[in-house]
Amino acid sequence: MNNNNTTIKKRFVDNNNRTITDSFTGLMWQEGYAYRETGNYISWYDANNYVEKLNKQKLGEYCDWRLPNKLEIQSLYEVVHPFLSRGKTFILHIDPVFEFGYGSCFWTSRAKLSAALGFEFDAGDTHWYPQGSASGTVRAVRLNSDPSILIETRWIEQFKDIPEK
Repeated sequence: MNNNNTTIKKRFVDNNNRTITDSFTGLMWQEGYAYRETGNYISWYDANNYVEKLNKQKLGEYCDWRLPNKLEIQSLYEVVHPFLSRGKTFILHIDPVFEFGYGSCFWTSRAKLSAALGFEFDAGDTHWYPQGSASGTVRAVRLNSDPSILIETRWIEQFKDIPEK
């Protein structure tokens, strides 16, 4: 509760089945990501194969996982999310409820010609990479979200961790 006796809504909910639900967008995310599970960076083609594998395994009992689009993956980016580890403060750019892959290119569903769009959490930027380049990873998503939600600013008030004075 904050000072105004209102409950602060938790944005990300751990479903305890290797998935995370975003209560703002309605999307469900894979808690982990391909690099953490395989130990290798993968190409965009391999990212699609990895998602197919998650669907066959029914991650979280679901079989409709996919690569996120640009706005969906960007919705996970946080400008500053400090955390303490071994007496030092580090800056994450994603909520710590997720397994974290700093500096990795996360593949999106967007592709054109022989390139695919990747999102980098260390800088919050998107870049085009060759689809065959083993330089990224993937965090799968399911369900759909209204993109206009991600553009509106009034939602920010619902998910503030620190109440304004």
